[in-house]
Amino acid sequence: MTLRYSPYDENLWSNPWPMYKRMQDEAPAYYIEDLDCWALSRFEDVWQASMDRKNFTATHGTSPDALFLASEPPPNVFLFMDPPEHSKHRGLIGKSYRKDRVAVVEDQVRTVVRKHLKPMLEQGELDVYALGSRTVLEMIASFTGLQLEEVQHIRSLVDRFFKRESGVQGTTEAGAKAFVEAHEYIYGLIDRYRKQPLAEQSHISTWLNAEVDGQRLSDEQIFYSIFAMVITGSDTVPLTTAGSIYYLNKHPDQLALVRDDISLVANAFEEAARYDQPTNLLGRRIAQDTELHGQELRAGQSVLFLYAAACRDKREFDAPDRFDIKRRQRRNLSFGTGLHFCLGQHLARLEGRVLLEELIGSIPDFEIEQAGCKRIVGEFLQGYSAMPIRFRPQ
Repeated sequence: MTLRYSPYDENLWSNPWPMYKRMQDEAPAYYIEDLDCWALSRFEDVWQASMDRKNFTATHGTSPDALFLASEPPPNVFLFMDPPEHSKHRGLIGKSYRKDRVAVVEDQVRTVVRKHLKPMLEQGELDVYALGSRTVLEMIASFTGLQLEEVQHIRSLVDRFFKRESGVQGTTEAGAKAFVEAHEYIYGLIDRYRKQPLAEQSHISTWLNAEVDGQRLSDEQIFYSIFAMVITGSDTVPLTTAGSIYYLNKHPDQLALVRDDISLVANAFEEAARYDQPTNLLGRRIAQDTELHGQELRAGQSVLFLYAAACRDKREFDAPDRFDIKRRQRRNLSFGTGLHFCLGQHLARLEGRVLLEELIGSIPDFEIEQAGCKRIVGEFLQGYSAMPIRFRPQ
């Protein structure tokens, strides 16, 4: 059978791994003609390309929509910058997400989780994804300085933005309208917070007052910083926490290990992120001609990093299709690597660990309502966006 791959092939969205394995074995640098794009599926290739600033650039965007479907170049915001500009902008809030800084908010995260979990325990049912989502949105509000209801509204627009329709490549008409609404709404917030500054230090106050190379950040730069933070800060943890519960339940021996040693929940979260990577793919633009696996990748073409494929590459992981919470990962792509690695990876791991500790520690036994489980469909994100469980009321 001829190998044919496209990120917009709806038949692959629910289970892309058989195709990814064929690509890894037969065409590790696979050319997608109608998109003039290359797809990298092996761990080593994605790892090295992520750190290669000479041959690959983010200045034309990193999402499929930006790389393939945008009619205009992306704005001059830190998401689409290369060094040294990227480092300067990212550094404005980067210290807040260092491992030592993040560690001090563990009690806060646990308090938030318990607040939302308590009434759910009394009811005897809950949605793991929803619990994770409520937790991370509250933490985003805390870090940014936005009101919780403001973050929740932006998240609702993000959900509409990422909702896919059969037969439509990328963002739908409804998704485009949601982006316009988000643009108008966040610009309104920026104007309000500029006129009514926050008393406490926060990301908002930093973005409004900081200068980079003697220039204040534009409203557009602040908009993208807020929009991106809500997207990246509220997808990975709920999806991976839901996936952790699903795969632990599917593998009772693994769940038994966690119940015997609750410290293993950190491993379970890490393994779920590898096994069912929430960020299916991102990309770059090729900056100069280069060669990979005997193929000529030409300047101006795009390249996709297939993270979900790389995280199940047999060249990097023994028995990659086995869910194993005692797996030792020598290297990790679950939060990316290189210049554009996930800024909030330490916070995400902390949130995921605390969520699983509280869930598994509070519920002696549970049952997943399989009929209610729902996966995200689309080219960009994957994972369980609904994970209802039932248990004896606590």
